[in-house]
Amino acid sequence: MLRQWRVPVAVPSAKLVVSAVLVVATVTIARDLVGAVLGLLVAGAMALSGLRDLLVPVRLAADDEGVTVRSGLRGRHRYPWSVIERIRVDERRRLLGRSTMLEIDVDDDLYFLSRYELGAHPVEVAEELTTLRTGR
Repeated sequence: MLRQWRVPVAVPSAKLVVSAVLVVATVTIARDLVGAVLGLLVAGAMALSGLRDLLVPVRLAADDEGVTVRSGLRGRHRYPWSVIERIRVDERRRLLGRSTMLEIDVDDDLYFLSRYELGAHPVEVAEELTTLRTGR
């Protein structure tokens, strides 16, 4: 059984809207070249991030054989269950709230996936991955 977790459509949409607002604000408000360049760089980075989310929405896939983790635009890493050392949820309190990430530890690689990358809460994803891994 193949299970996939993807970026919700609202996330890249919001990034692209914020990017457009930044461009308009930079063009109308910036009074110097440094401010204009900085604003446009931030807007460009936000737009690229949104485009990546649209072009490569599936961040994690799993089946009875193992998991596939996507990184970057072209990075695709397939791991059999036997090489996955640990799957856990990393939860930390921050100044303004709490951060919850799914952590997948494979040999020398460590992947962190957020709720916004998975489209589901990391605890739920970790439970599903554990079920797939154990074959129950």
